[in-house]
Amino acid sequence: MRPASHWRGFWATIALILESLGGKLAGHPWLAAVSRQRQQYWWRGFQRQRRVAGAPTSLSELLDQRVIVATHSLGFRFLKDLPHDPHRIFAVTAALPMS
Repeated sequence: MRPASHWRGFWATIALILESLGGKLAGHPWLAAVSRQRQQYWWRGFQRQRRVAGAPTSLSELLDQRVIVATHSLGFRFLKDLPHDPHRIFAVTAALPMS
């Protein structure tokens, strides 16, 4: 399981991935704090997701469609809401004293 700040399959935060992709779209160099190869992987995934619909799509359009923009997966590219809370609630009881 990942926290809400991360996409499925990624160790980096959503904000970091979007900062990297947005910077590259604006013509800036790769972020210095993250390896170039890692950012290039995100970029290639983004390029793949842009082409899925046929015509290239913008980053904001993909986000509006709830697409994980940096993934290379075509089968698991959408964010899906669960019909219920994924975290089960457990009752915890204290151990009974042995007599």
